[in-house]
Amino acid sequence: MVIRGSAPTVVRTVLMIAIVTAMARQVSASPITEIQGSTQGCFGTGCGAFVDVATDATYGLTFTGVGSFDAFTDSSGSATGMNLGTFSRDNDNVPDSTPPLDFSLAVTFTLPAGTAGNPSTLLAIIQAKNSGGGGPLDIDFDNTWQLVTFSNGSGTGSFEFAVLDDPRGNKNGEYDIFGAVRNLTFGPTSEDITPAAIPEPATLILLGTGLAGTIRRRWMQSKTR
Repeated sequence: MVIRGSAPTVVRTVLMIAIVTAMARQVSASPITEIQGSTQGCFGTGCGAFVDVATDATYGLTFTGVGSFDAFTDSSGSATGMNLGTFSRDNDNVPDSTPPLDFSLAVTFTLPAGTAGNPSTLLAIIQAKNSGGGGPLDIDFDNTWQLVTFSNGSGTGSFEFAVLDDPRGNKNGEYDIFGAVRNLTFGPTSEDITPAAIPEPATLILLGTGLAGTIRRRWMQSKTR
């Protein structure tokens, strides 16, 4: 490569090349973009015994979790349409005096570890409630975004997760529930970014100045010929 121009221009050009090279090394590691997991559920206030298929006979409601879901985030770290399970209701009538019913959804995430370490397993609990009484037994989820953080042998990261839809509860109905992820980030450890250490800004300036000095001397010699 031949760099032409005045000496100050050469200095700026060399420094820019050094800085861009270091930045390219920093972003060379790919973020985690695949999220896998499974779901279970349980009915009742403060329930903690999560099962694959949870049933409440009084309301005629059944939740069936998924043994495995798999989603890929886009370039912004978001993913939607994650199937988290199914609610179904039988044909029983529910009296108007029926009290509210709580439900808890347990979402177990498994994040691929990247280039090193073991996968990270994370648990998020999402609360929901049916207001009780007769009529449709809608399930009202807490739709706020929950922050999930993780770390493994490759680095650390975080994402936000939420259930954004609330399934209906009509007789003989069956309704899927879906989750979403946003703002997924991942910071690899230094050894995963590049085999060689990335120079500090001061080191970049010294390297760039030394190289620029060599180019300046050659430029001055060419001017005196």
